[in-house]
Amino acid sequence: MRLAPNAFLAAIRAGRPQIGLWISLAHNYAAEVVAGAGYDWLLVDMEHAPSDMATVLGQLQAIASHGSTAIVRPPWNDTVMVKRLLDIGAPGLLFPMVQSVQEAQAAVAACRYPPHGVRGWPGPFAPTTSGGSRTITQKRATKQPCSCRSKPVLPWRRRWRSVR
Repeated sequence: MRLAPNAFLAAIRAGRPQIGLWISLAHNYAAEVVAGAGYDWLLVDMEHAPSDMATVLGQLQAIASHGSTAIVRPPWNDTVMVKRLLDIGAPGLLFPMVQSVQEAQAAVAACRYPPHGVRGWPGPFAPTTSGGSRTITQKRATKQPCSCRSKPVLPWRRRWRSVR
């Protein structure tokens, strides 16, 4: 099994507009219904919905079977939560309440493996389920997740360009 390409990230990089929908109903059936509607991306909300890791996993599986890209909004900019969401297959994250350059850098670092980040290796199963050796898989996985932020709050608006 190979690491699936991130269609949303590829489209954004190519400058193609993407149309999506937020899912606040914490159930895989809701995700299954809207996943078949043809949206480019679907956002699974953990910040304002009663979703936990198990419900998000079910929603990710439902969305993946229909071709939309799932974006997960974690409840907070928490490194451990981010690692777990990426480990269960979230192809993208939309971070809430990022108020400073340092918080944005922490969010990006949580999505990347060392030396460019702090993401840990999920265990011995990962190379066999993502198509290769640990080194090859880490290189691919570092390029795939899409970390996004909401439009910045006014005091920080001018500083966002410094976050890469």
